[in-house]
Amino acid sequence: MFRNLAVEIKRAGLSQKEFAKMVEINEHSFSKKINAKAEFQLCEIRRILEFFGLKLSFDYLFENDIV
Repeated sequence: MFRNLAVEIKRAGLSQKEFAKMVEINEHSFSKKINAKAEFQLCEIRRILEFFGLKLSFDYLFENDIV
């Protein structure tokens, strides 16, 4: 799971459903991706980083706690 991404979405005051819509990812697909059951596409990663204004690094947001 990408915990840091989930935390930052909450910190932004959004639900995962709202965030998925804002970054143009299907809600069901986003759920699978944030839980590391599917991979994010490069264009999706770019939109997520742009949403956060590039203030948060890729390494931070997409740190995966599954070994």
